[in-house]
Amino acid sequence: MKKLFVSVPMKGRTEEEIKASIQKMKKIAEIYEDEELELIDSYIEDNPPKDSKEAVWYLSESLKKLAQADVFIGIDEVYDWNGCYIERDTAQRYGIKTYTIPVRHVIDDYNALVQKLYPACNDAMPTF
Repeated sequence: MKKLFVSVPMKGRTEEEIKASIQKMKKIAEIYEDEELELIDSYIEDNPPKDSKEAVWYLSESLKKLAQADVFIGIDEVYDWNGCYIERDTAQRYGIKTYTIPVRHVIDDYNALVQKLYPACNDAMPTF
């Protein structure tokens, strides 16, 4: 059975929200692949050492898991998410079959999440 790595935004989201997005993306990947896929658990529950850069530590743990993948699925708007960008770029550069889907298909109120995380950027954005 092929192994699937799911890349999904985590910052500013609850564990429940993250795991729900992972399951949605797994179902989508299985439709694309037309077969059941074994999910690599990309949710990292360990805590980084005190003297480390937290985001880099989590990313390094994630990349270890990505190394096991046959198939990768991630979001299209990776420019808002450093880890998602690096995971997708790594998968593509190292020949892991890659799918991307619109982030709004897996995060219900994506605009609210971005506004919560980057409020200063939203002040300058025009409304149409």
